[in-house]
Parts: sequence; structure tokens; C-alpha cells
Amino acid sequence: MKNYICNECGGEFSKNQLDPELLTDGESFCKECASSLMEAGRDFVDPNHNFNSYEDWDENGR
Repeated sequence: MKNYICNECGGEFSKNQLDPELLTDGESFCKECASSLMEAGRDFVDPNHNFNSYEDWDENGR
């Protein structure tokens, strides 16, 4: 079975342990790192968590 290296933490993971959305873009991120990166991005654009979703941010945040 092929293992992939997470671009963030450097760990080895099987395909089902990776974030499938990012894998299609040619990047390999484990689910834990992908979740952590998404949360960090949300905290950056909405530090007070005033928006319910990224769509809400797109409509009301600019």
C-alpha cells in the first residue's frame, strides 16, 4: 500500500488518512493538519468568530 507524506507535519499516512480535497490539488495533508490549518485560517480572517461560515464572510466580510 502506498503511503503519503503530510506536507505539514511530515508524517506518513495512507490515502484514507489524508484530506481528500487537498489531495486532489496535488498536496498531501493528513486530516488533523488540514483541520488545524483551516481553523488557523478562520481565526486569521475572523478572530472574533462573528461569521458562521466562509460563505457568510464572502457576503458580509468585505
